[in-house]
Amino acid sequence: MNTIPQMISTKDIAYLSDMFEWNYNAFKQINHFISEVQDENIKEQLERLRNMHEDHMHFIISILKKEEYEECDCEEEDDCCECEEEEEIDDEE
Repeated sequence: MNTIPQMISTKDIAYLSDMFEWNYNAFKQINHFISEVQDENIKEQLERLRNMHEDHMHFIISILKKEEYEECDCEEEDDCCECEEEEEIDDEE
């Protein structure tokens, strides 16, 4: 399945969160090893690997942000918290 569904379940969000953590931990470890390695060829391969994990993290974040915006009625994707503020005001009245 290459397409992202319109609605992501809480189980899917939990799994995406786990995937993000796996990639983040790998990113941190590889970053540490890059600073320790002397061989330029190995350092280059580690940098490629670090970039791959960073790309994966950004992709996961983009999926989660898309879901966040789809739940919102805002026309603008920046500063999406306006809908929440409006709902709070409506509840108080």
